[in-house]
Amino acid sequence: MSETTISPSAQTSHEALARNKKIRTWKAFFEGLLYLAPTLLILGIFTFVPIVTSFRLSLNRIAPFGNQMRFVGLDNYTRLLSDPEYWDTVRVSLIYTVGTVVVGIVLAVALAIALSYPVKRLSWFHRLLIFVPIVISSAVTGVLFKWIYHPVVGYINYTLSLIGIEGPNWLGTKDWALIAVIMAVIWRQLGFNVIIALAGVQNIDPTFYEAAKVDGASVFQRIRHITLPLLTPTLFFLLLINTIYSLQTFGEINILTDGGPGRATTNMIYSIFVDAFVGTPLRGYASAQAYLLALMIIIISLIQFRVVNRRVHYS
Repeated sequence: MSETTISPSAQTSHEALARNKKIRTWKAFFEGLLYLAPTLLILGIFTFVPIVTSFRLSLNRIAPFGNQMRFVGLDNYTRLLSDPEYWDTVRVSLIYTVGTVVVGIVLAVALAIALSYPVKRLSWFHRLLIFVPIVISSAVTGVLFKWIYHPVVGYINYTLSLIGIEGPNWLGTKDWALIAVIMAVIWRQLGFNVIIALAGVQNIDPTFYEAAKVDGASVFQRIRHITLPLLTPTLFFLLLINTIYSLQTFGEINILTDGGPGRATTNMIYSIFVDAFVGTPLRGYASAQAYLLALMIIIISLIQFRVVNRRVHYS
């Protein structure tokens, strides 16, 4: 058998093709980086650099009125985990999150189901009224509800007085302050939740309902056995988004209660703000709190994926 030989000219041509291909690959790579450069620059300055800097600060004790830092390792974290006030902020955050997420999603689903049935020509108007709060900032929501909750001239207490009920001091008592903040946030988030839930309801195939009607299923039976099971992907999305948002709520608490009365409405994010910027700043301590909050959000999200995601029906 004769051996196949490759001529020098063919080998040179093959090497040239391989070299040109590699050049084109690198050129495409750098061209892609060039297009991504503005986004990467913004993310680097406002996201990645603060993340790294915050972690570095959490490992140091920083002079309140200077730039001197002393490395203390995990001391800030151990101080936090042994501080009863920190665990109180964790408790407030969890109660607040459960209240806003559960009640908010239940109301959103109920309204979405109601809006999925046309109400003559006013259906678009009802949807507009429900969606309006989402375009209002948290600061405006706080100012608005501060007037609504006013113990003397507030609309809620005035309405209650018409039926002979003396309204509470919503923002001045520990028993009602957190509930008042929860209601304000639920109202502001309701528009977003309803729009997402409504999209999920309208995405359900109408033939399921028609078959159920033929079998004699009532409205509530159709909602229970068709709407809610097929809506679980949307509900799972709302659960994740609302949980993450609720654990980071700041604006309404800052405007309505300043974390009070006492520490009744001081959640984890507001505690970070107070320790970092109010009074004598404790930047290292606040940075440690920020990382523990991020860890808490990651853990809760993973639990939701592992536990809740099993009950989601993907069609």
